[in-house]
Amino acid sequence: MKISFNGISQEVAAGTTIAEFLVQQGVQPAAVVAERNGEILDAGALGDVLNEGDVLNAFRVVAGG
Repeated sequence: MKISFNGISQEVAAGTTIAEFLVQQGVQPAAVVAERNGEILDAGALGDVLNEGDVLNAFRVVAGG
């Protein structure tokens, strides 16, 4: 199935969770803020299964002054 990740179309196997997908992309789920279809996800939602047409974005959290 197809989803969009950070603006790029991606093929994803059915049944893939958000956390699994992020790891496959080389992204550590604990190191990012994830957004799915315009909604910020809490840590518990990272186990949700992706659906056809989902729009997923991941943003690295950077601290500084």
